[in-house]
Formats: sequence, structure tokens, C-alpha cells
Amino acid sequence: MKQYNVAVAGALGLVGSTMVRILEEYSFPVAELRLLEQKQFAGNPVSFRGKTIVTAEADEAAFCDIDIALFATNDEVSADLVPKAVRQGAIAIDNSKTFRLDPATPLVVPEVNPEDVAWHEGRIANPNCTTIATILALKPIHDLGTISRVVASTYQSTSGGALPGMLELRRQAAEFLAGVPVGPPAVFKYQIAFNVIPFIDAFGPDGYTREEWKMVHETRKMLHAPDLRITNTAVRVPTLVCHAVSVNIETERKVTVADARDAFARAPGVKLVDDVERLEFPQPLEVAGGDLTHVGRIREDFSVANGLNLWVVSDNVRKGAAQNAVQIAQLLVEQGQVEKWREARRATVSQ
Repeated sequence: MKQYNVAVAGALGLVGSTMVRILEEYSFPVAELRLLEQKQFAGNPVSFRGKTIVTAEADEAAFCDIDIALFATNDEVSADLVPKAVRQGAIAIDNSKTFRLDPATPLVVPEVNPEDVAWHEGRIANPNCTTIATILALKPIHDLGTISRVVASTYQSTSGGALPGMLELRRQAAEFLAGVPVGPPAVFKYQIAFNVIPFIDAFGPDGYTREEWKMVHETRKMLHAPDLRITNTAVRVPTLVCHAVSVNIETERKVTVADARDAFARAPGVKLVDDVERLEFPQPLEVAGGDLTHVGRIREDFSVANGLNLWVVSDNVRKGAAQNAVQIAQLLVEQGQVEKWREARRATVSQ
């Protein structure tokens, strides 16, 4: 089996460390793993396949001879380093929002639009975590009845604020339960313990947050449906891991509840959890740490002719970020894209 040199930028963070763990779990064909971080975090040891790898500084030279570079970095770092990695010959898979809506950059969920990987130019974007969860539920219905409208409400865990967000929830909950004053928030705008906050990222002049618009634009791009009517409300909730989404769907053709259940039972990356008699439905505590997006509470929306309601839960750190990136890397290997990219670069250099 061919093996590939892989880099993970942002390797010590919540998503980056999960990428490393999933590369090991999936037995990805790694010849060399290069773990990259900011200069002040270089030199930290990380275990991989029973060996210790020491993190190195993330600069352009660090991507020399790298085949696939996974980025778990913020927008500013990705904007700087992704082009440098591509210039060194790597295919970059970026988890930030920097390149998601760039027309020259594929935005990919492997179970939804794997064909889009083929037109990359050295750069592939990972969608937003709630978009990934939602589109995994939308795609099987879209294939059955062509979706015309989506109304989504997302219930997003504190891990959306990385490890500091999770620690803030734990601290505030402990203080509240101990009967002492809850200290001021540092990660979220307001107290998150025993509260919900209908605000993530930043408001625009239209009253929507940037987080809400991500789902709109990214879903349209991946479904190749630029006129799809879709709206979203994003809410931060006091859970540690997993984002949940309440999804209302209207289709051009009637899709019955039975049709939908059958489609979800066969859909890749999805687990059908929908037995109301046994009180079985997706819950974050059941989904956390798993690879599958759970779909349940499937029922007809009687207020419209062709409507369905769904409840979706997905691990936002794994499938919503790290796992999806590794799956894209798997696609590149399966489709021979690494070799094609090398050949294309050689041809360009020789011209």
C-alpha cells in the first residue's frame, strides 16, 4: 500500500489532536507524520502509533515533501499557511472558514459530494460543523424529493469554543451548584451554565449572525443549489460535546415518513434512531465520541403540503471537524488525487 507524508497544523488543539487520533484509528497510510504548531508550542511531545513525535514550528519550510496537510487553525493562520503548504506541493484540507466560499476551492462532505474533490487546485475546505450535521440529513431527502426550503435551528455545545469553552461551562456549573457567585464569562458573551445564548460569532446589519449565514451559503454550495431557500437560528447551549439541529424541510415532491426512514437507514454516515414508543431519539450523550450523525424524531409537517421535521445530533469535534477532514484525505488517496496533483505540478513547473 502506498504511504503518504501528512502534516497536521494546530496539532495540540482540540480539533488538531482529534485529527491525530483519528489518523491512528483509521489506520491512515502515513509514512511520516509532521505535527506543527505556533513557535511557542514547538517541542511538545505527542504520541502516535506507539511513538513520540515532537511538534515543530508551522512555517513554509515545514510543508516540504508533505503530501496532505490538515489544518486545524484559525482563519488568520490558515490564510497565511495554506497557500504556503500548497506552494510546497501539499494538498491542504482546511478546517477554518477562510476558503469555504472561494469558487476555486471545493467544500466537501465525503458522504454528500465526494465528486467535488476532483476539481481541487491544491486546496479543499472543511464545512462548518453544524452544516456538516445538517447536510448529512438533507442529502438523502434531497435525492428523493428535491428540497425547496429548509428552516434549521442549531443547538451548539460549548466545544464549539474549543477546550476553553468546555472548561468555562464546567467552572460555571460548579460555582452555581456550590451556591457561590458565578465568575464572569471569558469565552462566551454571557453565562452559559444553566442558560442558552442565541448568539454565536457576530451579528450583521440584517440581524443574523455569521454562524447562521455559514449554513446557508455552505449548504447551497455543496448541494449545487444556489437558489435553495434556507434560514437558520444558531444557539449556544450548556452541553460539552455534540451539536443538535432541529430541521424543517419542504420538498418539491412528497417524501413520506416511511420513505425518509428508509433513506436514512441506507445513508452513509447516518444512524437512524427513531422509535418514539421506546423513547429512542438522538441525544448528545449517546452520540459523543462516535463517527455517525444520528437522525430521529422524523414526522410530517402538517402545516405544508410536502414537509418533514427532523432532529439531528452529531459530534462536532469529530464529524463536524477532525473526522471529516481525515475522510477527505481518504478520498484523495482512494481517487489517486495525490499522484494527480504531483503530476499536475510537475507539468506546470516544466512549462
